[in-house]
Amino acid sequence: MILAENLTKVYGKRPVLDSLSFRVEKGSITGFIGPNGAGKTTTIKIVTGLLKRTSGKVEVMGMDPWNNPRIYEKVAIIFTSIYHPQEVKVKEYLHDVGRVYERDPRDLIEEFGLTPHLDKRLSQLSSGLAQRVQLVSALIRDPDLIVADEPTANLDPKARLEFYDVVGRLHRKGVTFFISSHILSELEKVITHVVFINRGRVTFSGTINQALKVEEGEIYLLVDDPERALQVLGKGVLEGGYIKVFGNLREVVDLLDEHGINVITVRRSSLDEAFKRFSNI
Repeated sequence: MILAENLTKVYGKRPVLDSLSFRVEKGSITGFIGPNGAGKTTTIKIVTGLLKRTSGKVEVMGMDPWNNPRIYEKVAIIFTSIYHPQEVKVKEYLHDVGRVYERDPRDLIEEFGLTPHLDKRLSQLSSGLAQRVQLVSALIRDPDLIVADEPTANLDPKARLEFYDVVGRLHRKGVTFFISSHILSELEKVITHVVFINRGRVTFSGTINQALKVEEGEIYLLVDDPERALQVLGKGVLEGGYIKVFGNLREVVDLLDEHGINVITVRRSSLDEAFKRFSNI
């Protein structure tokens, strides 16, 4: 769906993207992750045809996105905020989009619970409502690919969960997603693939399973009595509420069980740890 090869963007003499190469597979939910200033938004603007690359190759559904309105027939973009005149009412905005793509949006408006808000101006919407409006606008064109840049940044937890529920539902219908986000704990639950970027270069590209694979023996445990668990294990360190320890998973859990310590959850790695590794933090 998306192919970038040696993609480079230079502002003045400063390279923002430096020979960036990655691929977004059809049918995937690909996370695009990196620290602030890594080049994520620049990449997304190039991929969606909003910014011209300096050099290299980029294709979206087999087409060069720059100055190419054809890609918008099957590609939708979701940003943190709605980039549209804010005095326009919701019903005007969505019906205008519907006319462009020759689809009546009323079924989507009803599905996303926007009927009571149709007479509100875009400037009057909460972040959660604005995101629902963006989703309806995206779905009007029946997209094969949705590109989202920090789509949940200003949302409360309920709205974020609702957004990713929609992502999962659309993915099951065959929609491909390319999502940039800093809220990694939520992204981890839905993505199938991940691209890490740092200082304009890709530091990892592959499946989420490959990204979370770590050195054998690294275990994270959430227990009901961490101080006592550390004493029983005789090793390990506390990282937040988790104990990080190296060893055989079964032996570690059995030892804690023998001493009456309840293991609440166990994991070997997370997207947050992968982010630290691939960003050299």
